[in-house]
Amino acid sequence: MDNNVYNQLLKKLNSPSILTGTGVGKPKSKAKVARKYTRLEYNDPYLELYLETIDRSTRTITVASRNISRGGMSVLHSSFVYTGTFATAKLERIDGTTHAVSGKVVRCEHRGGVVHEIGIKFDREIIVQEFVRPDINDAVRSLESVQPERLAGKLLIVGDDPIVMPLFREYLLCTSINYGFVDTADEALDKDLQQHDLIFSCMDAGTMSGPEFATYLREVGYNKPVILAGRADDEFTRNQIRLSSADMFVPTPLDEGDLLCALGEYLLAEWTESALANVRSRINPETIESLRQELAKLGIVLDQQIRTNDAVKIYATCSKIRSIAPLLGMKLLRDLTLKVGEEIAHTGDHQVHAEILGDIKLMCSSVNRAA
Repeated sequence: MDNNVYNQLLKKLNSPSILTGTGVGKPKSKAKVARKYTRLEYNDPYLELYLETIDRSTRTITVASRNISRGGMSVLHSSFVYTGTFATAKLERIDGTTHAVSGKVVRCEHRGGVVHEIGIKFDREIIVQEFVRPDINDAVRSLESVQPERLAGKLLIVGDDPIVMPLFREYLLCTSINYGFVDTADEALDKDLQQHDLIFSCMDAGTMSGPEFATYLREVGYNKPVILAGRADDEFTRNQIRLSSADMFVPTPLDEGDLLCALGEYLLAEWTESALANVRSRINPETIESLRQELAKLGIVLDQQIRTNDAVKIYATCSKIRSIAPLLGMKLLRDLTLKVGEEIAHTGDHQVHAEILGDIKLMCSSVNRAA
């Protein structure tokens, strides 16, 4: 199928008139049925589909995909396919590898002209993020709803966000989750983290920012799911989240459905550490470049603050630098800003740290050359 024709067809099928049952080629609308899985966009105009009928006859057809979910997918084809037909689709993962997913045709509907939409139910759930990876800031979830009693596992919640914490305490009561609270990242790091199936952190994790905490968790060997929650009102914050090695970001305010679906994303699926690593490693080079530029600007700001002997602003700038440094793999810079920041906060004297502050400025200004 020609790409232009394909895109026009998808646009028509997704138009409000078609979705509400008032368009041409669409049956009259039926009562809305609650879905278990969220349908996500998955575009491939040349998807190979292997069909096997009940009498064991086989054939291969080329279809155009429409969408995909944990439990199945929808494809478009020029001819009718009987329900009950066994089907295997070769899906492309976000890392470029292919994976064969088997299932059964559960519906085939005429959409106009020669176009038929074929619905396939997979034999078993897939990790849909291996095939579709939206920006982590978009908070796309693969589950439409989750029954709280289905949720089990050990959860650690980090932070003291007054918007988030009261809701957690209320929404988790009906689950079977074994959960605990700590106010800061440092308190969390004192625990046996490997005993926890999932860590949920506020964007302000007390002694660290949420993205900084998520990055540090990977450094100390915690490779299980990490979810961040809070506000991301600017591109700088969104870039920090993208580079944080977190698995999901949930914007606040959040309701019960948001929270349960976010937890269910990882507690109700068999995620392996390799699958998590493959999904979270998709980093846009533009994101890295944006944070490098921000770090270089902070080096200039720090130099000006040192010249005016403004210890309070020096402390604030060192904190910002510290939050970016680990996201760019600059561990020494993080350690230096942490040391200086703590001592300035304690003594109010930055002049005794002139040499280290000079090193920090140099590392910030040279970040683009190092890249």
